[in-house]
Amino acid sequence: MSEATLLVRQGILADLSPIKSLADAHRHELGFVLLPSLHKQIEGGEVLIAEQGGALVGFVDYHRRRDGQVTLYHILVAPAARRQGVGRALLAGLAAAARASGAERILLKCPVDLAANAFYQRHDFQLRETLNGRKRALNVWVLPVE
Repeated sequence: MSEATLLVRQGILADLSPIKSLADAHRHELGFVLLPSLHKQIEGGEVLIAEQGGALVGFVDYHRRRDGQVTLYHILVAPAARRQGVGRALLAGLAAAARASGAERILLKCPVDLAANAFYQRHDFQLRETLNGRKRALNVWVLPVE
């Protein structure tokens, strides 16, 4: 990754195609990310983008629920940008958005076989339980928002 400054910002419709391309390249980790769903989330202000040097290097999409929970659907950092603070910056942006909306916690489900579980643990998420998913077991992670 270049020396360019990392920027985390609200996603806009012009980001839709690059987000979808990045997501499609990582279907094993994310599953199939639907274009109409991404479109709706961008319009609803529920997508954050990590940009460096004008290029998309990561994104997070989520949903704010009325019960004080933010559900993180997908977080992805481009392979060339990993282990450089991009994921941490996206989580910080998500936590700030959650706090601003009055949320009490961020919740996500992650297949047990993915390395992302270690990422969530390193970033103070607490393992609540492991569930049987349709195709594979899922860890349920929760991060209290203060």
